Amino acid sequence: MVILVRMGEITIKGRGTRERFERLLLRNIDDALRTHSIPYAIRRERGRIFIYAGDEKRAAEVLRHVFGIKSLSIAHEVEFTGLEDLVERAEAFFADKVRGRAFAVRARRAGRHAFTSMDVEKALGAALLKYGSKVDLERPEVTAFVEVREGRAYLYTEVLRAYGGLPVGSEGRVLALVSGGFDSPIAAWYMLRRGAEVYYLLCNLGGPVQELSALHVLKVLADEWSYGYRPKLYVVDFRKLLRELRRKCDISLLNVILKRYMYRAAEALARKVGAEAIVTGESLGQAASQTLRNLYVASMAVKMPVLRPLIGFDKDDIIALAREVGTYDASARVKEYCGAFAEHPRTHVSLEEVEAEEEKLDPSLLEEALMNVKEYDLRSVSVEERLEGLEVDAVPKGAVVLDLRSESKFRKWHIPGSIHVDFDELLEKVDELNPSATYVLVCDEGALSLEAAYLLRKLGFKAYSLRGGVRRARRKLVGEEA
Repeated sequence: MVILVRMGEITIKGRGTRERFERLLLRNIDDALRTHSIPYAIRRERGRIFIYAGDEKRAAEVLRHVFGIKSLSIAHEVEFTGLEDLVERAEAFFADKVRGRAFAVRARRAGRHAFTSMDVEKALGAALLKYGSKVDLERPEVTAFVEVREGRAYLYTEVLRAYGGLPVGSEGRVLALVSGGFDSPIAAWYMLRRGAEVYYLLCNLGGPVQELSALHVLKVLADEWSYGYRPKLYVVDFRKLLRELRRKCDISLLNVILKRYMYRAAEALARKVGAEAIVTGESLGQAASQTLRNLYVASMAVKMPVLRPLIGFDKDDIIALAREVGTYDASARVKEYCGAFAEHPRTHVSLEEVEAEEEKLDPSLLEEALMNVKEYDLRSVSVEERLEGLEVDAVPKGAVVLDLRSESKFRKWHIPGSIHVDFDELLEKVDELNPSATYVLVCDEGALSLEAAYLLRKLGFKAYSLRGGVRRARRKLVGEEA
């Protein structure tokens, strides 16, 4: 058996470009099969690649994730001397497959032959009629495909859809801003599909938990979709910059200003790693910072192009694709960092007022953050450490609840019996905690508290984060009282 590989868009390129793209595709196929320890041999003809592997089904599933491949078929390869010989061999192969079922025959040829594709279809259809129930060209239960190439023919009944696009490495390099949520990994996936090598930047707002969560998501893209190069993740600690931004700037502009600083970090890093554009997972109107005006103001912070592959997507579209790509489960565990969003963000800001607010910040904050960039080789990094078990749906009996929100939010409403502790002071007060007690950490929606629970666990405490945070707890308590 052989895997018949069909190329899509590559075949319409000019001669020189097509040859270069096919070489890249062969390189990426080799990387994919070697990565998954699948031994193989390969043969190439114009418009087709033939792969001989011990485990064809497993190899075909891996190859579906190599961009530049439009479809595949696991085929039976035969040699023949003429039309009669070909029909005999094809009849023997398809007889059991069409038995008792409505069928059609589809043939195509490449090369010089004394017969046409129509001749093959008529002769084979007549030979198979004694096995099948009838010929049905409109809605066959089984299609007998015959692809003739010179003195060989390839017989199969299935065409496996792949994802097309261009071979990774054919369109340069980009740097994708990622958080680990649903959107940015899918934006990166689309850039991979269009042939770009994608490197990643995480502007870390949530500490080690956000970093580990993002690694889990990006490992899916690196290990299952990024063949032909070694994708890297760069992590820049944005927590100090965010604290200063919240302290000094108009909080209603926080989202746009923060995004502008992320763009600046991405542009600086992109130039260092040879990337020619910034990629984001932004979708028009999905959030206050993603209105048309606010995207324009954010983009004015940099000179490098900002590419937004998901700009016209609905959230449901993005989530559906995340399930198909395989990032959904890992992204679903990622929390949005509570401190990174304003309660009442502006949706229509002016460049002048944003630039005036930025004047209040020390320019060295970004420089300092960029001096301590962490780098991960995503193909080789291990992410064995897991975050399951850190969250609880309800406060266990006897547990101490530590509320990490601002004092003003705590005074406005808090879970009865909880204690206010500023997140930045939590580790300084760790000596005051009871090592035998159970602690439940809460914040607005559960991201900051997840980081705190993770850190306390590292120090030996029995600590949990309340899933959904105070907002979920309040809805639940108010509902129970009603």
